[in-house]
Amino acid sequence: MSVSHKKSIYRSEANDLALRLARQYTKNYDVIVLDHAYHGHLTSLIDISPYKFNCPGGEGKKEWVHIASNPDVYRGKYRDVDLSLEELSQLYADDVKQQIDEAEKKGRKIGAFIAESLQSCAGQVIHPPGYFNKAWKYVREAGGLCIADEVQVGFGRVGHHMWAFQLQDAVPDIVTVGKPFGNGHPISAVITTQAIARSFAQTGMEYFNTVIIYILISLVVTLSVVPLVWQC
Repeated sequence: MSVSHKKSIYRSEANDLALRLARQYTKNYDVIVLDHAYHGHLTSLIDISPYKFNCPGGEGKKEWVHIASNPDVYRGKYRDVDLSLEELSQLYADDVKQQIDEAEKKGRKIGAFIAESLQSCAGQVIHPPGYFNKAWKYVREAGGLCIADEVQVGFGRVGHHMWAFQLQDAVPDIVTVGKPFGNGHPISAVITTQAIARSFAQTGMEYFNTVIIYILISLVVTLSVVPLVWQC
């Protein structure tokens, strides 16, 4: 197995742990994802990756998965040739709200909205400014948590900021990081708040992994933090 393949697996375990944290904290199971998204190749993540489950060999969407439109202002459902960026961010955020409303009509509850802070597999899609703040507001009002998948776009890869979600001036509840984290070494991490981490710890089911190190640390606005807990 190549190192790059191993790194992809470890990225997957970070996103899988993020889902576990969100479900434990919210007591809700359903997940909102963006169309064309890819979050890893564990079974739990294939299930929330339209890039996989809607393609050849995929088994289609599970009932607990809700797909919001990819906020692509160039080729997407709403485009910048017709609307302002402010209008686009609101319309795409409203699409997330629509997924929440439709789920609740069926008696389902949203546990998390997971999205790459900048869609990578979907074509390097930069979300319209303000999109996350608007969409995440809807998710939190519905009782869900907001997960920023920074595995491919974090650690300065967007140029102006350390984290891609900073382009949106927004703060997620959980952040996952991986590929550039270890500078070639297969390491990934989950970053969250103390409250979310404590809710997971209180279950008594510790997280253990013999190969990878995960970091559960306090989340601050810049995420320039010192690890508080190391577990391996």
